[in-house]
Amino acid sequence: MSTANNFERGATRFSSTVAALVAVLVGLGLGVATDTTASVLGVLAGAVLVALGVRALQRESNDRRAAGSLGLVVGTVAFAVAALFGEAVAVLVGLAVTAVVVNATVDLDEAVAKPVRQTTWRSATVLAVGAVLAVGLHANVFTTSAGLLTTGIVEIATTHDLARLVALQVEILAIGELLFWAVPVLDRWLPADSDVREAMLERIDLRVENVPRIYWAFLGGQFVLAMTTWGPRWFAGFLGVLGPMGDAVQWLLRSGVLHLPVATVLLGLLVVLVARMIQWLFVGWAGSSPPRTLAHATGGIVVVPIAGVLALAPFAGPVTETLSRAGWSQTVASLGTSATLLGVVATTLFAVAILRTVVFRVIGPWVTTDAAGGFAVGAALLFVAALVAAETGAAPLVVFATVAGALVVHDLGGNAAELGSQIGRVAETRTGEVAHTVGGLAVAAVGIVLATVSAYVLGPISTAAVPAWRARLALVLVLVAVVAFVALIKE
Repeated sequence: MSTANNFERGATRFSSTVAALVAVLVGLGLGVATDTTASVLGVLAGAVLVALGVRALQRESNDRRAAGSLGLVVGTVAFAVAALFGEAVAVLVGLAVTAVVVNATVDLDEAVAKPVRQTTWRSATVLAVGAVLAVGLHANVFTTSAGLLTTGIVEIATTHDLARLVALQVEILAIGELLFWAVPVLDRWLPADSDVREAMLERIDLRVENVPRIYWAFLGGQFVLAMTTWGPRWFAGFLGVLGPMGDAVQWLLRSGVLHLPVATVLLGLLVVLVARMIQWLFVGWAGSSPPRTLAHATGGIVVVPIAGVLALAPFAGPVTETLSRAGWSQTVASLGTSATLLGVVATTLFAVAILRTVVFRVIGPWVTTDAAGGFAVGAALLFVAALVAAETGAAPLVVFATVAGALVVHDLGGNAAELGSQIGRVAETRTGEVAHTVGGLAVAAVGIVLATVSAYVLGPISTAAVPAWRARLALVLVLVAVVAFVALIKE
């Protein structure tokens, strides 16, 4: 129940709904005029998902945050697909309708912007990491690097018996040092009644810094001998002098009875430390509330495996062919299908997050209240879409109707936001809003008629043929003058 001191803020429902409908109709008209109807329908569906996502993000429960994140990212996918195919008009229409519908749904303030900003950055980060991993898998970076590293170490360590002896000592020293770092980690991970620190560190106290210097000199001498041409022969002769004992030592070094268990323990300790590093990175990324962070990142977490599935049979062929028709064949060949899809979506999210502040600063002088920022952004994007459509050969009537629709969206949206901020979103203002809406639509209709008459009747009579670039320039200047005149009147 609204009162004078306590009311639901936000754009009034009637005018904001009409503004959203006008934006949708204008967008559909541009889609038909530029032969991008399918793309426009896709981005309009994406705009609805984004608006629903933004609304869900205003709730305090993590399940609603997760649903909002999913809606925001999946809706952005529609814009990313349109961008992949170079459909500039569709992208502009989608962004315009998104801004208008969001502004019609929620009150644009910091309380609304903060969860949206967190979701955008969290999900975009997940998508970017997924894209990097996808590039690595596509180029076989991980398997190739691991193979080369393992093969190189094994070849060096098994060159001769002296190298095997040196490698065994290095492995044991490494285990002693890694135990110092890995055991406390295991102590925190395992149940409280298992004291790994006491069981291991007090029995095995072998740290590199505690090794006697004379042993380091002895090990260094072995290493130098192993690097020479005569050192391995000398060591083989030394084992031969020892007789059966030398044969036993040679068998132990060559059979792997000593190396394999030591190498297994060493690998296990490395896995523990790598897992701890990943845990540390995740905790740093998740912050003080990991469940809330994961909820904000749900959209990215869901889209990453979907992109991975699209790179597998039987989807890989059709998806790759579609991307190739859109002119992305070289990118797909270089980075892979999954990385291309994830990279485009992540770039779209990052671009929206970065440009949001800039755009709202630019449109600041055009709005009567900060709560009308989405309507102003939507109107401006529709205006730009009209210019792009004119450049691609759309009929002048469609361009005039789009500009008129943009002005109507700006006018009705600004009025709805101003009324909502003054007397509340659900206040009884229907009569005044209807009159304002009818007047705005009537003015827009008259403007379209006059512009059409000028273009199709007076133009051919009063002017000779002019170059196309001059006609487009004149159209742009007229449209800018009309918008500036309207802004001046509002001031």
